[in-house]
Amino acid sequence: MALPMQRSLLRSFVQSMHEEGIVNDDFYQLLAMKETVRPDYVVRAVTSYCLSAQNLFSHLTYHICQPEVDYHQVNTAACEFYARTSSHVLIMHNMFPAWYSIGAEHVKLSCAELIQACQENDKEYCSRALYWTKNEYSKLRRKFETLVQMERKIIDLENGH
Repeated sequence: MALPMQRSLLRSFVQSMHEEGIVNDDFYQLLAMKETVRPDYVVRAVTSYCLSAQNLFSHLTYHICQPEVDYHQVNTAACEFYARTSSHVLIMHNMFPAWYSIGAEHVKLSCAELIQACQENDKEYCSRALYWTKNEYSKLRRKFETLVQMERKIIDLENGH
């Protein structure tokens, strides 16, 4: 009884994230991967995305805070984050290649704004766009933390724990 309830709660949670525009349809494709690749696929993909995001934010913040901003460096990092957020990325898990997009719609939009700011070589615009991107990512990360907890609970229940 607990497993069907947890799965239902997870579906409702993901649906609310989608309805809020936090994730797009690509995120449903990511969820489906756990059926074909491995049960903890979503947990691994979300965790990997969040770790890379933290590293990229450190890099972006460092470069934007410099007296002379290297807009090429900032643009490169912003484009990398945009790709990880919205493009289909190839990852390997236990010798199984898989393409996924995290489908983070609000983060994707704010990151596009950061790329635009870099292209305009405008430090203040970059700072505002980075702040917006970090804010959208923080909202997403909180949702992802809840989602990971729910996924782990389902995995535990499936394994009889």
